[in-house]
Amino acid sequence: MALSTEQLHQQALNLAQAGNDNLPWPSLARGIERPAFARPARRIEVDLPTLRTALEAETGVLWATMKHNDRACCTPALVGDTRDYQTLLKDRFAGFDAIEMPFRYLAWRSESRGAFLMGGDLAFVTRAVRGQDEAALRAYAYRCCEVVHENYDALGLPIMTVALVQGDAIGGGFESMITNDLVIAERQAKFGLPEVLFNMFPGMGAYSLLVRKIGERAARELVEDGRSRSAEEMKELGLVDIVCEPGEAEIAFRRWHAENDARFNTLRTMRRACRRVAPLDRGEIFAIVDMWVDLALSLSSNDLRRMDCLARVQEKKRAG
Repeated sequence: MALSTEQLHQQALNLAQAGNDNLPWPSLARGIERPAFARPARRIEVDLPTLRTALEAETGVLWATMKHNDRACCTPALVGDTRDYQTLLKDRFAGFDAIEMPFRYLAWRSESRGAFLMGGDLAFVTRAVRGQDEAALRAYAYRCCEVVHENYDALGLPIMTVALVQGDAIGGGFESMITNDLVIAERQAKFGLPEVLFNMFPGMGAYSLLVRKIGERAARELVEDGRSRSAEEMKELGLVDIVCEPGEAEIAFRRWHAENDARFNTLRTMRRACRRVAPLDRGEIFAIVDMWVDLALSLSSNDLRRMDCLARVQEKKRAG
């Protein structure tokens, strides 16, 4: 049964006051059997209109599956459900250390095999621009930035974030993908930042994230050429960690998990160190998205028609 947004917020408030009775992970405390975590599982497993989560207690993986019922993109509904769920997890596990957590990995995947995420909701954006609805456009853009920033920071929790890219990651989908600590991509997936093709730029963190990850020159090339790239090219750039065959992203993640889970604390701490060296400031990405909003509101009718074409592709890529 799906939880409403109001129920989700209330659940977060209730859970923040709950006590912790979790036992350590077996790999950290030999001889102590880790329980099935049935109670936390019920608390953090939700079925929202655009997002379904499931805790795999035996491996410490919290699966987060985007449904893409209408369009394979960052619809306002998906952004809202994702942000509410991030808040739920932050409230539930604030102050927990790694041993106390019922999960180690937050793994994002898509229900649509043809798409991970096909960017921002261009149907929504074009309606807002044509109507010159600055308030709606800015509110949507800010919410997207909040989601990106929180995932990049691993929600401020002692976990690692994972992206299983089983389909195309375009625009905002590309931006959200590179916020993760581990990215596994299937070979057939395509990647790109096409915004320049309709006189825009990726405004929800791409510049900030790419400069930190691959340097200014390579970042500008990715943003400014609008070209589609392969999973192998993404791996060469250091933006994808593992490339696997079609349909094998979960298998590849489980293989990586089996080989690396004993090193979880080291790997997680190394990712924290990287973020400490090059922190992503909220003010920076919000200042850039303000530029994005101003530019969007000045787009021509020809630019909007080009966006309409990609919006139709987003609809074709929906789940089912």
